[in-house]
Amino acid sequence: MRVSVIIPAWNLVEFTSACLRSLAAHSSGADLEVLVVDNGSTDATPVALPPLGRELFGPAFRLLRMEENLGFARACNAGAQAATGEMLFFLNNDALCTEGWLPPLLAAFKGRVAAAGPRLLYPDGRLQHCGITFSPFFRVGHLYEFFPGDHPVIGHARPLQAITGAALMLPAQLFREAGGFFEGYRNGYEDMDLCLNLIAGGRKLAVTSESRIIHHTSATPGRFVHDTANGELLMRRHGKNLRPDLHLLGRLDGYVMRLDAGLSCWLELPEAGARELAAATAQADGDAVAEALIREPLWRGGWLRLMELREAEGRPREALAAGMQGLRFFPAAELAARLQALTHPQGPLAEFAGDAAAIAAGIAPPTDPDRIAANRARLKAARRDAYSRGDTPLADVLNGALRP
Repeated sequence: MRVSVIIPAWNLVEFTSACLRSLAAHSSGADLEVLVVDNGSTDATPVALPPLGRELFGPAFRLLRMEENLGFARACNAGAQAATGEMLFFLNNDALCTEGWLPPLLAAFKGRVAAAGPRLLYPDGRLQHCGITFSPFFRVGHLYEFFPGDHPVIGHARPLQAITGAALMLPAQLFREAGGFFEGYRNGYEDMDLCLNLIAGGRKLAVTSESRIIHHTSATPGRFVHDTANGELLMRRHGKNLRPDLHLLGRLDGYVMRLDAGLSCWLELPEAGARELAAATAQADGDAVAEALIREPLWRGGWLRLMELREAEGRPREALAAGMQGLRFFPAAELAARLQALTHPQGPLAEFAGDAAAIAAGIAPPTDPDRIAANRARLKAARRDAYSRGDTPLADVLNGALRP
């Protein structure tokens, strides 16, 4: 089966070159067609890539040159139109394939699966993507982002409404039937729109953890500039069918969703599990607590405990790193306060005082009466929607947030 790999690119020739080399190195024996869609690059892309592509892939490589930057959706659609493979694989140019990436993706297409993606990892090995989530206020996130890349929970099968277009495979015929990427978006949300079109037809999505690709993520300048407008467009097009799912996906793996007065949402270990871990590590040193957090990154109290232990051990920089890592998972005021104490002007980490203060300000609960009232109104609206859908678990969480 021929797979057409479509790589949209705008400048960043060094990333695209590395992407092509990794693709060639880890696709031995595969029937690939490789199309780089050059979105009006002004660097060496149009000159350097054709000889490199021919060297790596021979006549199976093509560079499609656009005279101006038409955006992600149009570039991908142009590549799909020129492709001859039965399967299309859209791949960001700042991604690197790893050994064995292709067979698990092809094997994912069984039953009603319409599109599949790999486990995406940051270059340091942490997880970037195993599925897209939607909060009760339809904020978009990546499930379990920043978990250790080999954490067992990542491989669980789960019902998803969207997966990222950074590395996305689907049959060419289905792509065309779904209308391709909607070109009204500007470099963002096109992938979610396509996924929602696919599942509206009764199809499913899959993330295949056995396939792993490293992604530098959003190296292209200006990647998130249009997110607000793109999000509004997504809601106009799919808001009636889109549902909050962060709480549901977390429950499948034994986690609970929390939210605060600023409407931030996150997953964490339930209180019983947290108490059990705290008791099991009551006499542990910092290294043992760090190991426990590798096994259970959503143990909120564990990150504070690790900060305290690292400080007591005379390792303030490791305490700082622990606090920053914990704040990636939840906007915990206690972690932010500890960071500020750790970086006080007379302390050993005073150069980070400004950063700690900015973090604390960013997660502080609102104090403006108008904003507090507006947030409560959004909580009540989300609760009404939850009840109307019969989503009692979400309504219970929202009721808790609305209590004085």
